[in-house]
Amino acid sequence: MSPVEIPQALGKPSYDSEKEIWRTLCAYCEAIDTADFDGVARLWKHGTWPFADGPGPEPVRRWLDDHVILHDGQTHTKHQLTNVVIDVDEDSGSASFTSCASIWQALADFPLQPIIYARFNGTFERVDGRWWWKTLEVIPDLTGDTSRHVRG
Repeated sequence: MSPVEIPQALGKPSYDSEKEIWRTLCAYCEAIDTADFDGVARLWKHGTWPFADGPGPEPVRRWLDDHVILHDGQTHTKHQLTNVVIDVDEDSGSASFTSCASIWQALADFPLQPIIYARFNGTFERVDGRWWWKTLEVIPDLTGDTSRHVRG
C-alpha cells in the first residue's frame, strides 16, 4: 500500500517550515484563550490582522482591548483549529494555509457551547529566517451566541 498523496500547491513539502507555521497557529489560539493580548499582537509584527485598522502589533492590541470581553481577566474560550493544510514555497519565503476553526466558550451562567465555526485562510512570510503571519481571512460558516466574547 502506498501513502496517500496530499496535493502541494507550492513546490515540495517543507516539514520544518510547516511545523514552525503550525506552532504559530497554535500560539495564536493559546494567546487568545489565555487573554495574552500582547502575545497575539506580537504574532502580527509583519502582517495585518483582519479586524485591525492597519498592519503591525499596535492595531491588533487596540482592537483586542476594545472588543474582546474579559470575565475575571480571562476570555473563557477555547479556539481549535482542524483540517490544517499548509503550503510552503521555500524559494520565495512565502506560505499559505487553510483550516477550520471552532471557538467554544463557557461561563458560570453560559454553558459550554460552540460560539462560532469558521474557515481560516491566510499567508505567512519568512523574515530574517523566521515565519511571520502576513494575512488572515476569517470566513464564518456557523455563528452562535458571541455576545459574551466580543463587542460590536
